[in-house]
Amino acid sequence: MARRFSLSGSNLAFVGMVIGAGAIAWYGTMSRPGEPTTPAEAATIAPAVAANELPEVRELPRGSLPTRLVVPSAGIDTSVVEVGVVVDRGKATWETAWRAAGHHIDSARPGQPGNVVITGHVSVADRANLAVFKTLNQVHPGDIIEMQTGDQVYRYAVTKVSTVDPNATNVLRSSHQSTVTLITCTPDLKQRLVVTGTLV
Repeated sequence: MARRFSLSGSNLAFVGMVIGAGAIAWYGTMSRPGEPTTPAEAATIAPAVAANELPEVRELPRGSLPTRLVVPSAGIDTSVVEVGVVVDRGKATWETAWRAAGHHIDSARPGQPGNVVITGHVSVADRANLAVFKTLNQVHPGDIIEMQTGDQVYRYAVTKVSTVDPNATNVLRSSHQSTVTLITCTPDLKQRLVVTGTLV
Protein backbone atom coordinates (compact mmCIF):
# COMPACT_ATOMS: atom_id res chain seq x y z
CA MET A 1 0.00 0.00 0.00
CA ALA A 2 1.19 3.51 -0.66
CA ARG A 3 2.66 5.19 2.43
CA ARG A 4 0.26 8.14 2.64
CA PHE A 5 -3.21 9.29 1.54
CA SER A 6 -3.51 12.63 -0.27
CA LEU A 7 -5.98 15.25 0.95
CA SER A 8 -8.09 17.31 -1.42
CA GLY A 9 -8.41 21.08 -1.15
CA SER A 10 -11.83 20.74 0.46
CA ASN A 11 -10.41 18.49 3.19
CA LEU A 12 -7.62 21.01 3.88
CA ALA A 13 -10.29 23.71 4.20
CA PHE A 14 -12.17 21.48 6.65
CA VAL A 15 -9.01 21.00 8.77
CA GLY A 16 -8.59 24.80 8.79
CA MET A 17 -12.21 25.25 9.91
CA VAL A 18 -11.73 22.79 12.78
CA ILE A 19 -8.60 24.64 13.97
CA GLY A 20 -10.43 27.97 13.66
CA ALA A 21 -13.40 26.68 15.67
CA GLY A 22 -11.05 25.51 18.41
CA ALA A 23 -9.39 28.94 18.54
CA ILE A 24 -12.78 30.67 18.80
CA ALA A 25 -13.87 28.28 21.58
CA TRP A 26 -10.61 28.93 23.47
CA TYR A 27 -10.87 32.69 23.07
CA GLY A 28 -14.49 32.57 24.19
CA THR A 29 -13.42 31.16 27.56
CA MET A 30 -11.14 34.12 28.27
CA SER A 31 -12.61 36.85 30.47
CA ARG A 32 -13.11 40.26 28.87
CA PRO A 33 -13.05 43.71 30.53
CA GLY A 34 -16.26 44.26 32.50
CA GLU A 35 -17.13 40.55 32.65
CA PRO A 36 -17.19 38.63 35.96
CA THR A 37 -13.88 36.94 36.71
CA THR A 38 -14.85 34.80 39.70
CA PRO A 39 -17.72 32.39 40.36
CA ALA A 40 -19.03 34.77 43.05
CA GLU A 41 -19.21 37.68 40.61
CA ALA A 42 -20.92 35.50 38.02
CA ALA A 43 -23.48 34.37 40.60
CA THR A 44 -24.50 37.96 41.31
CA ILE A 45 -25.18 38.64 37.62
CA ALA A 46 -26.72 35.38 36.38
CA PRO A 47 -30.46 35.00 37.07
CA ALA A 48 -31.42 32.24 39.50
CA VAL A 49 -32.89 29.19 37.77
CA ALA A 50 -34.59 26.37 39.64
CA ALA A 51 -33.06 22.94 39.07
CA ASN A 52 -36.35 21.60 37.65
CA GLU A 53 -36.38 24.38 35.03
CA LEU A 54 -33.03 23.44 33.50
CA PRO A 55 -33.32 21.84 30.05
CA GLU A 56 -32.30 18.20 29.79
CA VAL A 57 -28.97 17.82 28.05
CA ARG A 58 -28.25 14.44 26.51
CA GLU A 59 -24.59 13.72 25.97
CA LEU A 60 -23.34 11.64 23.06
CA PRO A 61 -21.59 8.44 24.11
CA ARG A 62 -17.88 8.97 24.58
CA GLY A 63 -16.16 6.01 22.95
CA SER A 64 -12.61 5.07 23.78
CA LEU A 65 -9.83 4.89 21.21
CA PRO A 66 -9.55 1.53 19.42
CA THR A 67 -6.59 -0.63 20.42
CA ARG A 68 -7.19 -3.86 18.50
CA LEU A 69 -8.92 -4.93 15.28
CA VAL A 70 -9.96 -8.49 14.46
CA VAL A 71 -11.54 -9.74 11.22
CA PRO A 72 -11.88 -13.51 11.71
CA SER A 73 -12.91 -14.33 8.12
CA ALA A 74 -9.66 -12.81 6.80
CA GLY A 75 -7.36 -13.92 9.60
CA ILE A 76 -6.69 -10.30 10.57
CA ASP A 77 -5.73 -9.59 14.19
CA THR A 78 -3.77 -6.37 14.63
CA SER A 79 -3.13 -3.59 17.10
CA VAL A 80 -4.46 -0.12 16.26
CA VAL A 81 -2.64 3.21 16.67
CA GLU A 82 -3.66 6.80 16.00
CA VAL A 83 -2.76 8.49 12.71
CA GLY A 84 -3.38 12.02 11.47
CA VAL A 85 -2.45 14.59 8.86
CA VAL A 86 1.22 15.45 8.33
CA VAL A 87 2.98 17.77 5.90
CA ASP A 88 5.31 15.92 3.52
CA ARG A 89 7.36 18.06 1.10
CA GLY A 90 4.88 20.90 1.49
CA LYS A 91 1.84 18.70 0.88
CA ALA A 92 -0.69 17.61 3.53
CA THR A 93 -1.06 13.82 3.57
CA TRP A 94 -2.49 11.12 5.80
CA GLU A 95 -0.08 9.02 7.84
CA THR A 96 -0.18 5.25 7.46
CA ALA A 97 0.55 3.26 10.60
CA TRP A 98 3.78 1.34 11.09
CA ARG A 99 3.38 -2.33 12.14
CA ALA A 100 -0.33 -1.75 12.97
CA ALA A 101 -3.62 -0.53 11.57
CA GLY A 102 -4.18 3.22 11.83
CA HIS A 103 -7.27 4.88 13.32
CA HIS A 104 -7.83 8.28 11.70
CA ILE A 105 -7.82 10.47 14.79
CA ASP A 106 -10.52 12.84 13.50
CA SER A 107 -12.95 9.99 12.75
CA ALA A 108 -15.48 8.51 15.17
CA ARG A 109 -14.54 6.18 17.99
CA PRO A 110 -15.94 2.64 18.23
CA GLY A 111 -19.57 2.54 19.36
CA GLN A 112 -20.16 6.23 18.61
CA PRO A 113 -22.43 7.61 15.90
CA GLY A 114 -20.23 8.34 12.89
CA ASN A 115 -17.63 6.60 10.77
CA VAL A 116 -14.62 4.89 12.39
CA VAL A 117 -11.91 5.04 9.68
CA ILE A 118 -9.09 2.47 9.86
CA THR A 119 -6.27 2.18 7.29
CA GLY A 120 -3.46 -0.33 6.83
CA HIS A 121 -0.87 -1.68 4.41
CA VAL A 122 -1.63 -4.41 1.88
CA SER A 123 2.08 -4.84 1.15
CA VAL A 124 5.31 -3.36 2.47
CA ALA A 125 8.75 -2.68 1.02
CA ASP A 126 10.44 -2.75 4.43
CA ARG A 127 10.39 -6.18 6.09
CA ALA A 128 10.40 -4.50 9.50
CA ASN A 129 6.91 -3.19 8.73
CA LEU A 130 3.73 -5.31 8.61
CA ALA A 131 1.11 -5.65 5.86
CA VAL A 132 -1.75 -5.85 8.34
CA PHE A 133 -4.44 -5.72 5.61
CA LYS A 134 -2.86 -8.07 3.06
CA THR A 135 -5.86 -10.44 3.35
CA LEU A 136 -8.57 -7.76 3.51
CA ASN A 137 -9.71 -8.81 0.01
CA GLN A 138 -11.02 -12.05 1.58
CA VAL A 139 -13.75 -10.14 3.44
CA HIS A 140 -17.36 -10.40 2.18
CA PRO A 141 -20.68 -8.79 3.14
CA GLY A 142 -22.05 -10.40 6.30
CA ASP A 143 -18.60 -10.99 7.83
CA ILE A 144 -17.90 -9.53 11.28
CA ILE A 145 -15.32 -6.87 12.17
CA GLU A 146 -14.42 -6.67 15.87
CA MET A 147 -12.94 -3.54 17.38
CA GLN A 148 -11.56 -3.53 20.91
CA THR A 149 -11.23 -0.51 23.21
CA GLY A 150 -9.74 -1.64 26.49
CA ASP A 151 -12.04 -4.43 27.70
CA GLN A 152 -14.98 -3.40 25.47
CA VAL A 153 -15.53 -5.11 22.08
CA TYR A 154 -17.70 -3.58 19.34
CA ARG A 155 -18.89 -5.74 16.45
CA TYR A 156 -19.68 -4.43 12.97
CA ALA A 157 -21.31 -6.43 10.19
CA VAL A 158 -19.77 -5.88 6.74
CA THR A 159 -22.32 -4.32 4.38
CA LYS A 160 -20.16 -3.43 1.38
CA VAL A 161 -16.80 -4.20 -0.23
CA SER A 162 -15.72 -1.87 -3.03
CA THR A 163 -12.78 -0.55 -5.04
CA VAL A 164 -12.36 3.24 -5.41
CA ASP A 165 -9.86 5.74 -6.77
CA PRO A 166 -7.14 6.94 -4.35
CA ASN A 167 -8.68 10.43 -4.24
CA ALA A 168 -12.21 9.19 -3.35
CA THR A 169 -12.39 10.97 0.01
CA ASN A 170 -16.16 10.43 0.22
CA VAL A 171 -15.44 7.08 1.92
CA LEU A 172 -14.24 9.07 4.96
CA ARG A 173 -17.57 10.81 5.48
CA SER A 174 -19.66 10.28 8.60
CA SER A 175 -23.40 10.11 9.21
CA HIS A 176 -25.64 9.54 12.24
CA GLN A 177 -25.10 5.79 11.87
CA SER A 178 -22.33 3.92 13.69
CA THR A 179 -20.12 2.57 10.91
CA VAL A 180 -16.57 1.39 10.30
CA THR A 181 -14.54 1.80 7.11
CA LEU A 182 -11.39 -0.27 6.53
CA ILE A 183 -9.14 1.03 3.74
CA THR A 184 -6.09 -0.43 2.04
CA CYS A 185 -4.59 -0.53 -1.46
CA THR A 186 -5.48 -3.04 -4.11
CA PRO A 187 -2.66 -5.56 -4.76
CA ASP A 188 -1.43 -3.49 -7.75
CA LEU A 189 -1.33 -0.38 -5.48
CA LYS A 190 -3.33 1.63 -8.07
CA GLN A 191 -6.68 1.83 -6.28
CA ARG A 192 -8.14 1.50 -2.79
CA LEU A 193 -10.03 -1.48 -1.38
CA VAL A 194 -12.76 -0.28 0.98
CA VAL A 195 -14.70 -2.46 3.44
CA THR A 196 -17.68 -0.86 5.17
CA GLY A 197 -19.65 -2.21 8.14
CA THR A 198 -22.41 -1.14 10.53
CA LEU A 199 -22.55 -1.62 14.31
CA VAL A 200 -24.51 -4.68 15.46
